[in-house]
Amino acid sequence: MDLRNRDRVLSGSFSCLATIIFLLGSVLALVEAGGDKTDRLALLEFKAQIADPGGVLSSWNDTSHICNWFGITCGRRHRRVTILDLASNNLFGIVPPHIGNLSFLRGMLLLNNNSFSGQIPSNLSHCSNLLNLDLSFNMLEGNLHAELSCLSKLHSLILQHNKLTGNMPPSFGNLSSLHVFTTSSNNLDGTIPETLGWLRNLKVLVLNMNKFVGMIPISIFNISTLTNLSAGENQLEGGLPIELGFTLPNLQRIGLFDNHLTGPIPESISNISNLGQIQLKSNNFIGKVPSFSKMRGLYWFSISSNNFGSGQYANLDFLCSLTNSTNLKYFNVESNAFRGPIPGCIGNLSISLSRFGLGNNISGKIPPEIGNLIKLKYLDLGSNNFSGKIPESIGNLRMLTKLYLDSNNFQGSIPSSLGNCQNLLLLDLSTNDLNGNIPPKIVGLSSLSIYLNLSQNSLTGSLPGEVGNLQNLNELSLNGNKLSQQIPSSIGSCTSMERLYVQDNFFEGPLPSTMSSMRGLQVLNVSKNRLSGQIQEYLASLNLMNLSLSYNDFEGALPTGGIFRSAISTSVVGNKKLCGGLLDFQLPKCDYEESKQRKISRTAKVSISVVSALVGVACILSLLYFFWFRHNKKASTSSSSEDGFLHVSYNSLLKATRGFSSTNLLGVGNFGSVYRGLLDQTQLIVAVKILDLTCHGASNSFVAECEVLRRIRHRNLVKVLTVCSGFDFKGNDFKALVYEFMPNGSLDEWLHPIASQYIERSKLSLLERVNISIDVACALDYLHHHYEMPIVHCDLKPSNILLDDEKTGHLGDFGLARFLPEAMHKLLANQSSSIKVKGSFGYIAPEYGMGSVVSTQGDVYSFGVLILEMFTGKRPTDDMFENGLDLHHFAKATLTDRVEKAIDPVLLQEIEELN
Repeated sequence: MDLRNRDRVLSGSFSCLATIIFLLGSVLALVEAGGDKTDRLALLEFKAQIADPGGVLSSWNDTSHICNWFGITCGRRHRRVTILDLASNNLFGIVPPHIGNLSFLRGMLLLNNNSFSGQIPSNLSHCSNLLNLDLSFNMLEGNLHAELSCLSKLHSLILQHNKLTGNMPPSFGNLSSLHVFTTSSNNLDGTIPETLGWLRNLKVLVLNMNKFVGMIPISIFNISTLTNLSAGENQLEGGLPIELGFTLPNLQRIGLFDNHLTGPIPESISNISNLGQIQLKSNNFIGKVPSFSKMRGLYWFSISSNNFGSGQYANLDFLCSLTNSTNLKYFNVESNAFRGPIPGCIGNLSISLSRFGLGNNISGKIPPEIGNLIKLKYLDLGSNNFSGKIPESIGNLRMLTKLYLDSNNFQGSIPSSLGNCQNLLLLDLSTNDLNGNIPPKIVGLSSLSIYLNLSQNSLTGSLPGEVGNLQNLNELSLNGNKLSQQIPSSIGSCTSMERLYVQDNFFEGPLPSTMSSMRGLQVLNVSKNRLSGQIQEYLASLNLMNLSLSYNDFEGALPTGGIFRSAISTSVVGNKKLCGGLLDFQLPKCDYEESKQRKISRTAKVSISVVSALVGVACILSLLYFFWFRHNKKASTSSSSEDGFLHVSYNSLLKATRGFSSTNLLGVGNFGSVYRGLLDQTQLIVAVKILDLTCHGASNSFVAECEVLRRIRHRNLVKVLTVCSGFDFKGNDFKALVYEFMPNGSLDEWLHPIASQYIERSKLSLLERVNISIDVACALDYLHHHYEMPIVHCDLKPSNILLDDEKTGHLGDFGLARFLPEAMHKLLANQSSSIKVKGSFGYIAPEYGMGSVVSTQGDVYSFGVLILEMFTGKRPTDDMFENGLDLHHFAKATLTDRVEKAIDPVLLQEIEELN
């Protein structure tokens, strides 16, 4: 071929090649244009099916290219969506399946920290190039789809804090590229798949707070790349493999707390030199604790509530091996079987240590070297067998906020050096054998705000006047000592104090009048002292819920207002010079000299005699009629007492509830449990509320509820039949309230039924919800406006609204209720109060959190939240309400054009069926 022909051929070839390239380019352009359209449609459909209160997706419209939309990142070449990042934008709704059409997603799909609900779309598996998928902190539910295991390139799969259920698919073992896998805070159950051990690149495995059972697969302990292994708060069993320290050499955190694991900690764990966190608390581990001398980076060590130690001497030698862990901040080995003394090497532990807990059967003295741990904020050595003196060196721990040395055998005086700990919020030295005076520097610690407990010791002398510095203190317990002289008037400066216990001492003289300033005081116990004088009227003006003045030398007339209206809440026995008061106190009448002595004339005497005779005859006739009438009518009950209340005892309630059987359990509240019972004497079905008196505030709740329920009567209030206050068979205090049984349970059970209740019950209709709302409104109206003084319920929520057989609403649980004197009621807007209202989170009025006075308006706010919950089906505490979004704003945001998003789906279904 000559050059001319060759050039012609080459020229033609280049022309053909150029044509082919042009055609390919055109085809690719068409493909890209079509792909762009696919992504656009998928994203617009996604936007259409979710709610966006903040308007963050406003840029998702036809005026701009998708690559310029909020949260979108596109590839440079094809201009297709490769990253979708919508994290933390207050979005809610069901994740639409169209998201699976974003087939070019290869970087990240981040929908975390929103309020998405419904199931995870199974067609996410179409995004086969996806590297990172984060759906955490939403409300997603349903099972994990096996199709997700097709995402073989995934590096991270983060599903924590949702409502996922069911078993974990074994096919997840095919996610061979996975580095991070977290499913904590869900409701996954069944066993952990053995196939997870196939994930040879896995570094982080977090399965906390689910319902997994069985043993941890041995294959997981063979993933040598693991740095974090966490499966706490499940129901796992079995032990840790002996070779743990060799098969997991890179482990930095092991968190298997709150399970049922057994056996010892393997000695080989000491080889994991990079281990920073050991969290094994609340299991059934046993045996000797190994050495940790190689773990220089260890900063968190928690093995409390196990069975470590042999119960023999010198079980705490492992403490010395932790002196090499120079970053140690948290140490807790409480509730084990350790015994013996604390080794002196405790003073060589990390200077960074901020929390130290050692509550076992430790004996001996506290080493003075403990004063070297100058960054300690929390020190708990309570419930041991320590003896000797409390070392002065504890005063060096000036950053302490909580110090527990209670329930030991400490002797000697309280070291005044504790006054140097000026950040203390709580100090508990109770139940020891301490003696001497109370150091003024201790009661002068103005930082104390939670409680100061010096009870059950042998302290003597007076209560220092510096007690007035405790202006922020909530509770002061000095009972069971030998304190004497007068209670100082400076105590009136403790305006935040709610509970004051000074019983079982030798205090004398009158109660200081300055105590009238303690407006927040709820419980005052000064019994078994030598106090004298008249009981001052100011006590009636305080908001006391429990008052004990018994076994003193008080005299004069007992006040009749405030707390003195209740013989249940007030005890004055053992004061022989008291008189007057309400009849319930059974005190003698007060004798007053009449200013003018008048002689009764003979005529008056005759008149009185005649009238008395007539009255006597009338009484006899009335009694005869009464007995005749009673004999001839059917008795409604054979066990009614003279005051109309049933007589019940601990024994009768024990029988009625079948030994407080779990099968009779109706529910558990803040201060106790409610059981279904059948009273033998009447064959009446009742609800029995047993107070858990170990709970702080339970006794006060009992007193408050008795005080309220004995006074009020209304068709929409739960009726109390009787109360029981006595002792169980072991001599422990026992308190219970017996209510009319409500066969339809609580409103909460109807609004948020568990799975078994879906089958047992129909759903609340719209009309039924409206009627229940009216019932609750009527109850509140009675409490607020139709009793002699306003009553504030303080804890209005669905679980406190009970439904009878006709689904009529009855308001119950008055354990936090408060009476408002009329004068206080009129001045609510201008007053403040130090009372801390303990309502339920989500329902309590926001102003209470800022120190506002208890008011009926607080109940009205709670009623508004209740109405929203009844018609949206959403709790105010649901996970979706965070970052500024609450039930109120959620409902308000949907009123404009998406009201159907707010309505309870049950009601929507009812409306559709009617149409």
